[in-house]
Amino acid sequence: MVVVILVAALLRLSALPALPVGLHYDEAANLVLTREIVAGDDRPLFIRAYTGKEVLFFYAAAPWVAMTDGAGAWGLRLASAMVGVLTVAATFAATRGLLGRRTGAAAIALFAAGWMAVAFPHVLLSRLGFRAISQPLLQALTVATLWRGLRSGRWRWTVAAGVCLGLTGYTYLAARLFPLPLAITGIWLLARTASPRRRRLLARTASVLGVAVIVFAPLGMFFLRHPDAFTTRISQVAAPSLPDALRGMGQCLLALVLPGAGDRYVRFNEPGLPILDSLSALLLLLGVGAMALARRRDRLEGAGRLMVLVAIPLMLLPSALATGEITPSNLRMVGLYPFLAIPVGWGLSTALALLMRLRAVRGYGFLPAVLAGGLLLAGAGRTASTYFRWASSAALFRAADGEMVVAARVLDQTIASAADGAAPVTVYVASEHFRHPTVAALARHYGQAKWLTGGASLVLPPEGDAVYLLPESLPAPAPWPDAVTGAWTTRVHSGPAGMVALKEHRLLAADVARAGDAMLVARVPADFAHVVLVHDARPAVPCRAGAPCTVTVIWQPLAPTPSLQPVVRLLHPETGEWARAMAFHYPPEMWTPGDGVLDYLVLDVPVAIPPVDGYRLGVGLFDPGSGESLPRVEDELFAGLEAQFPAGATGYALARASEPPDEGQAATACPTVSRESSAALNGLDLLGWTVSPLEGLLPGSALSVALCWQARDAAPPYDTVALRLTGPAEATLYVGTPAAGYGFDLWRAGEVIEDRRVLRLPRTLPPGDYTLSLALDGVDRVALAGMAVAPVSRTFVVPDMASATRIDFVGDGGEGIRLLGYDLAPLIPGQPWPVTLAWQALGEMDEDYVVFLHLRTADADAPVLQADTMPLQGSYPTSLWVSNEVVVDTHTLAPPADLAPGDYVLYVGFYTPDGERLLAEGAYRARLAEVRVTP
Repeated sequence: MVVVILVAALLRLSALPALPVGLHYDEAANLVLTREIVAGDDRPLFIRAYTGKEVLFFYAAAPWVAMTDGAGAWGLRLASAMVGVLTVAATFAATRGLLGRRTGAAAIALFAAGWMAVAFPHVLLSRLGFRAISQPLLQALTVATLWRGLRSGRWRWTVAAGVCLGLTGYTYLAARLFPLPLAITGIWLLARTASPRRRRLLARTASVLGVAVIVFAPLGMFFLRHPDAFTTRISQVAAPSLPDALRGMGQCLLALVLPGAGDRYVRFNEPGLPILDSLSALLLLLGVGAMALARRRDRLEGAGRLMVLVAIPLMLLPSALATGEITPSNLRMVGLYPFLAIPVGWGLSTALALLMRLRAVRGYGFLPAVLAGGLLLAGAGRTASTYFRWASSAALFRAADGEMVVAARVLDQTIASAADGAAPVTVYVASEHFRHPTVAALARHYGQAKWLTGGASLVLPPEGDAVYLLPESLPAPAPWPDAVTGAWTTRVHSGPAGMVALKEHRLLAADVARAGDAMLVARVPADFAHVVLVHDARPAVPCRAGAPCTVTVIWQPLAPTPSLQPVVRLLHPETGEWARAMAFHYPPEMWTPGDGVLDYLVLDVPVAIPPVDGYRLGVGLFDPGSGESLPRVEDELFAGLEAQFPAGATGYALARASEPPDEGQAATACPTVSRESSAALNGLDLLGWTVSPLEGLLPGSALSVALCWQARDAAPPYDTVALRLTGPAEATLYVGTPAAGYGFDLWRAGEVIEDRRVLRLPRTLPPGDYTLSLALDGVDRVALAGMAVAPVSRTFVVPDMASATRIDFVGDGGEGIRLLGYDLAPLIPGQPWPVTLAWQALGEMDEDYVVFLHLRTADADAPVLQADTMPLQGSYPTSLWVSNEVVVDTHTLAPPADLAPGDYVLYVGFYTPDGERLLAEGAYRARLAEVRVTP
């Protein structure tokens, strides 16, 4: 056994922690969490960060990390290696406990421990700082102490078994299934125990469970108070259905023995390598058969064999059921390894016993020991060869965030050398994750880095030099501008086998300034609440239907803000929004006012978008926590919630798809269009359509129509599309070319086009039931939808108002609204204050205007009281009004109880959600009345 332990230690400690290369996000996070425990910052029962982590391993690793502080991952991995070596010894103890006095039990236990010592999956996990490595140790200790207690009758072993079982719940998520094979075995044992002994067995079992419950109680109470902590990770990875779970179980069974079927994730395996090599697989099968057919020596020995045979399939379940992620997973099957080791050891013992019965080898009693020792050394050599090849590979370096290990080193070197320089240096680190834990765990100057999440941004600091650390595996979606790349100097940092790991680019302060002048265009930028200026948005390359389109957004932060995120929309004035992208590339906590930010966002352009001119890019900013958008301002006035580019009248052209969509793409095209009905026309299929809304319609209401077309033939023989209403009256809502001008003569065979338009019902349409129909060239008709149009009550009589006025609010297109008069109730602080306005439409309008009422003092920059709502609380928008119609509109303001006494002025005006305004004699607001608030 000493030799076995030495081999186990040698395999787990050699070249640690240099190998494995890299320090993955998860392992680095574990190091950071352990350091927090060492520092006394936290003493958690359960770590809620990173989708939740059990804590036993972190407390066990804390002394090792404390002793090796400053040595990177050495302490964490050393703790894991020690746990791995202890698991080999615990496997020996568990096997002896389960088999008891059975003949050859000591040899089987030794062989089982030998397999654990050299098993590639366990060696690999023993050299990584993951909490899962503690699970097989506690499981093996639970089994060893439990069977020892049952055999000896000594209570100290019973208590120890309960402690180990309770602590198993603090190891790893997969350990939650471990009580199941214990329960099945316990029930079997009780059923085969005579009545006089059954009471003693029940008492001992209850004692084990009682101690386990006491040990687990703190964590159990935590889960009761925070049930989401118990279920979150399970819900993320659980199989969605029984067939998925069965498929996962089949994959895990194959992963035990079949070459190529093992865990394919390079972080935890040589991809495809099964858990058992060919010889171990044969020994496993022989051992399982021998265990199943062996004569039972006593009840506890029979229960021990049952425990092993039941535990093997049950401990596959954590991986088999986790089909939401990688299946099979050596990490999630870690609790299986001690139970696999026992039948492998039994199989080897059986094979050697059969060998010794051969006449040719009789008299060579030393042969089993020599063969077992040879197998141990051969297994160790094979594992070492496989491991060191895997652990130093370029593939693992990439998967285990090796580039961020290099970034941490270069960051420290850059900050240290910058301390002697004259100009300040800002270091930007591009990474897949914000504040990457690998850099946090390894870099002394981690707090001085600025993060470019996703590698799709460049930032020009307001002063000093700039250094960019860009991992090779995180290429930008489009080439960086020549104004930047032409000025920077580059240093390449390599990984295994000379692979390029990281590029370090440096811009001197003068080059930063010149690049900023080139990037920040001369036109007046869009000002979002004096927090962000957006200078420009444009495609980095021409956009094409059905292909990702990279968009360049250039912006500047002006002021700090807690949380803000950009959103870019691909828009067309006739057909609306087609795609949007949101980014978390350069979050506000990284900002320095005056930074120049070049941001790449990738739009997923749908395959069915009409390939026409006139597309625009809308850029806005919003708080992802509250969902509130940052308003854009012009001359200190609200100007909408986004800026659109290009600024002129023309838009960007969109090229059509390189090829017509295949069958799968066509089936998923037009995702918002219903496919419940369809129609076949001449050389053309109408795959589906959606008309909305179909309820609550009034004369003048807007109607959205979306049609999904597919051309069977090139250039279908039609010119125009017509949409008509029939019912109590007839009305033509649209006649013209389809798809924003993408005429039928341009369509290719197989092409799918989504044709959208917003139609307006005639404001004089009589009420009743109508049918909306489609016609091509006036002949081929398709009924699209039925709808009911309700009557609307209109008045053209000017009401009597307490105060008569004549204030005209007029827009750029000549549309307008006249204020005929108003009624004001006395303003009493703390009580609702109704303001009634009488409007008259000066013409028909397509816009839905918002009425604003602002109460101000003479010198106030902002209103002390305001209300911004559409007329009649939005139930009768201005787009429904007809010429000369009169609308009486009441708005209720809510003055605070502490509104100061004094004289105020009430102003009124109109704007649209896009920031367009109606002007009263050239002003955006009209002075309505003076209001006095008395004490």
